[in-house]
Formats: sequence, structure tokens, C-alpha cells
Amino acid sequence: MLSFAEGILREGSGGRISPRKAVFACLAALVMQGWLLLPATAAAPPEPLLENLQYRVNAWVWGGAAKAGIILKSLGGGRYQAELAVEPQGLLALISGNRLDRFQTEMVYQDNRLVPLVYREETRRRGKYRLKEYRFDYERGRLELWQHHQGKGLLRKWDTALQKEPIYDPLSAFYNFRLGALGPPKEGETLKVTGIPYPHPEEIVINVGSPGPEGRKVMVSLINRAFEDQKGVIFVFFDEKWAPTQAWTRVMIFGKVVGMMLPESKPWSGRLPEMRSGAGAGR
Repeated sequence: MLSFAEGILREGSGGRISPRKAVFACLAALVMQGWLLLPATAAAPPEPLLENLQYRVNAWVWGGAAKAGIILKSLGGGRYQAELAVEPQGLLALISGNRLDRFQTEMVYQDNRLVPLVYREETRRRGKYRLKEYRFDYERGRLELWQHHQGKGLLRKWDTALQKEPIYDPLSAFYNFRLGALGPPKEGETLKVTGIPYPHPEEIVINVGSPGPEGRKVMVSLINRAFEDQKGVIFVFFDEKWAPTQAWTRVMIFGKVVGMMLPESKPWSGRLPEMRSGAGAGR
């Protein structure tokens, strides 16, 4: 610090120190010392990413019509966040008005399962924005739907009582299935859980098939919330570690839609730090 001040004092003065520069040098030294004494701002630790699945989606005559991604990350303290994002590409992006669909669930691990806390459905299309947020208030025993309104933010639209039987959104059902929290995923087994009862009561039904060349085939019946709440069936192929390698369904607008996992994907191990023993589905 002294050498820094001396450099300022003597610069351009032929080695002589002027009173004016002496004052400036002292101030500069004090400022530098102050910065050095300030505690360093700790960078926020990166959120541990437990899973990152990337898919190429083909629809009817469009090859590579969209890209989709599923991620699971830890928020700390037993809380987790799952997200599914789907974005059309190329000509389909233009036709769809650059549509972007994002589904997100915040969960907490307790009682050997991932309990949903907040589930969001977000859509951007042709400059318009839509957001639905389902809030699980277990203390009050209520499930509430809050919907975004331009210029007003989120306003409550609907609510119902939370019963003793757990209610799952599609993402929390997906990860609880892979955890084995919905029951053992044995060949020929049919697992049923209660979905979000809006706008109509919903039951998510999972039929577990037998292993084959493409993996273990699982048929899931649920409401397709991305397309006007159509009732649909999704066929998913899981590998031996219960990572979803491919899936296909039929959508009224596009016909058959197929998603294939890309090589850069990083599947989840099926375990959570809070799990004492055992592992996820089929592990």
C-alpha cells in the first residue's frame, strides 16, 4: 500500500512530493485499504443439478420440430425443483407463434416421497403470457389456483380442500414413480394417483409393461395440459436405470409426437441425499 501511494506522489514530479499530491495519495491509500478490509462477497453456490435430460422432438412431417428438456435440481434443505420446457424449432416455431411451454414443480422430500408445494404452468405465445400457479397449503388443508392477469399479477381463481389422499401434478408424479414412492413398478402393475382436480377431477394411471429391445414400456394416462387439457396417453420407454430414453403420444393438432433422448443428457441416479437406504424405482 505504501509503494502505491509513493508511486502516485512521485509520478511526474521528478521524485519531489507536492502537498497537493500528498493529500490525494493519502486518500487513495485509505480507499484501497477500505476495499481490502471489506469482506469479500461470497458467490452464490451453484444449485446442484441432479438430472438434465434433453430431447429431440419430431412431430408428423416435421423432423426435429421441437426441443424439450427435463431437469431436477436441489434447492437445499430437502427441497427440490423439477422443470419441463418445450420449445418449437424452425418452421413449427413460426407457425406456433414462437410458443414456449414451461412446467415447474417445487417439492419437499418427506415421508419417503416428494411432496409438491407449488406447481406452475407457463406459456408464452405471440407476445402473450399465461401463468397458472397451484399452491399446496398443507397447514390450511387447501389447494389454490392463482392465475396471472395483465397489469394485476397473480389473482386467486379457484381452491379446494386437500384430502388425506395425496394429490400430484404430472412432474411430482413422474419423479415419485421413479423413486418407487407410488409403489413397486413391477411388470403388469397398474399404479393410480390423484391428479390436480381442475378443471375436472383427474386420475393419473401408470401401467408398467415388460422389458423389450427399446427398454421397459410404461403407459401413462393423464390430462395433457399443454393442449387445452386434452385427455391423453403417453408411452414412455425407460432404460434399466429408469431413465426415460424415449416417449411418444398423439396430439390432435400434430398427430404422432415422438421424443428421443440426446446423448448429452445426464440422467438422475435415482437417489436423494435424505434417503437413508434403498434407491429409486427398479434400482
